[in-house]
Amino acid sequence: MMIHYPAIFKFAGQDELIYIATQSSFEQQYQLQQPYFTPEDLLIDATGQAYLLHQFTQHSSSLPALAKRFEQPELTALVQAHFFALAQSCVVKIQAPSITALFELLVDTDNE
Repeated sequence: MMIHYPAIFKFAGQDELIYIATQSSFEQQYQLQQPYFTPEDLLIDATGQAYLLHQFTQHSSSLPALAKRFEQPELTALVQAHFFALAQSCVVKIQAPSITALFELLVDTDNE
């Protein structure tokens, strides 16, 4: 199944999310994070489709999709929790017209 970018890494038990803009940034972040993956860690793409990160292999650039597909309200709550964990104010005001726009709110937080 094709991953639609942008996407996010969602780690089990953590509120912080990692923004993934493209396939190459996925590969870069995957290399950095791989030693820490647990079976519950997810990649969630711009369609809301969830994938299990630990099932990715370098030989196959696709991930098996989970039956789980996140809806925008769930993803908004994840992004709000991310900003709350970073002690950003006014997290309840975080809303976006699409999943892509929602994920793009995370772009600047990665670089701080």
